[in-house]
Amino acid sequence: MILTKQQALQALNNKEFIGFTILTGNIIIKKVNKTDYNIFVYEESNEKPMHYVGSIMNVMATMSDKASNKDFIIVENLPMQNTAEEASEEETDENITALHEEKRAVPGFEGLYEITASGRILTVRENRPLARCNDEYGFHIVRLTKEGVASNHNVFELWKQTYPELEQTNFKGSLKAKYGTGCKLTDKPGIHF
Repeated sequence: MILTKQQALQALNNKEFIGFTILTGNIIIKKVNKTDYNIFVYEESNEKPMHYVGSIMNVMATMSDKASNKDFIIVENLPMQNTAEEASEEETDENITALHEEKRAVPGFEGLYEITASGRILTVRENRPLARCNDEYGFHIVRLTKEGVASNHNVFELWKQTYPELEQTNFKGSLKAKYGTGCKLTDKPGIHF
């Protein structure tokens, strides 16, 4: 069923996945909290979708974009338009599943922060992942705050404490400093991912 823009916004408020087509590909949007949205952009030339967290302002701008065909639909994943895109269908499912992956409380920060099985740090209050340089896996050291006191923690060490039963290969975060000043990828030798 094709939705009007107003119906699409109501569905977003109900935490539904909204999909629509633009001239260069497809977009899926889901509301994360009052101001933030998970936005997946499936461009025809790319195998994997771009994923970023946007604000209500970018969502409104995207939905008003002249390039949009405005064929808003509620989706579990976007329908593929041709056989070349069929391979991306599994990736779509993986990305939607990634939003719902297992998460546990960070030891010592119960009720404040959670860590996922892949190594993303989530803030419970805002129900969103922390990101460095727009990268949810960009932290080697993360600064966590409890009762007004901030402290630095090695993300991999937190992950090992929280998921002792998992193999290290499940951790997708950064093992060493990944970004330098200005969000430029560091060129230091060593394992970063």
